Amino acid sequence: MQTPSSNEDKLAWCKQGENLEKDFIVRSFDSGISVIKNPTKNLDKYTHDLYAIFQSDLKSIKTPFNTAGRYGIDAKYAITINKKDVVRYKSLYPNIMLLLDIDYPSYKGVRLASINRISWLIEHDRAKTHTYKDRVDDINGNAKDSYVFDLRWFDEVKL
Repeated sequence: MQTPSSNEDKLAWCKQGENLEKDFIVRSFDSGISVIKNPTKNLDKYTHDLYAIFQSDLKSIKTPFNTAGRYGIDAKYAITINKKDVVRYKSLYPNIMLLLDIDYPSYKGVRLASINRISWLIEHDRAKTHTYKDRVDDINGNAKDSYVFDLRWFDEVKL
């Protein structure tokens, strides 16, 4: 694709953008992220370009982690995600997004957490590991450890 020769040639730049969008759609097909052209783009050329479909998992979080203060996180905002789930997501779904549907007395809302953001928080020692004392010898498949996060570290989704 040839880059327009003039920065003032808006039509050429718009055509360039359309071609790049088409190329991006094709390239993203096998990545675990599917994108399609916004169907209303034909009616409004200034609307957003694409719709994206991401691999995602829903985490419904209804019980506050009341002892989160020992990890330096206010219990009103603390959530946990099982360590074994994080390991599995990173291995199998490197582009997965977690939808955190939180329903606490002090907070109700949905947060969006990418596995990359979760990994960064773990690697930079922001998320702490909580080991469940009653699950040390568990043989029923329960997670033995969870990471503790502050829900405010993740973007809020407006529903």
